[in-house]
Amino acid sequence: MPPGDAQRVWFPEMLADLSAAWTPTMTWAELADFCQLVSAKRRTIRQERGIRPPQMRCPGCGEVSRSDIPGVSVRSALFALKKLEVVTESEFKVLDRSWKKHRAAAGLDPYGQPTPAAVAASAGRSSGCC
Repeated sequence: MPPGDAQRVWFPEMLADLSAAWTPTMTWAELADFCQLVSAKRRTIRQERGIRPPQMRCPGCGEVSRSDIPGVSVRSALFALKKLEVVTESEFKVLDRSWKKHRAAAGLDPYGQPTPAAVAASAGRSSGCC
């Protein structure tokens, strides 16, 4: 396994997919769906290459275990677009601010999915217990 693969979020083939899929007219929902697809692709790549998650030590009890690999966030996709020079620095800043506003207004998590509080609110219930 090449150094750093255990922590790698974007593999080259995923970056190629992002570059090919990106359009300036892509909606946040479309980008969130794309991020779910590349998250699944990353899991497949890691499994095929035998890349295990990095180890971590619990600060409370000291137990060593494998960490969870989170999905690819929308903001991570924006940073990847900037790194690939698909968007300029100024375009990135506009997109980043727009994503933060949209995320807050729609009650979304970093992956573009509704938070439990937003789901409860849309169902007419509070996010509290019972």
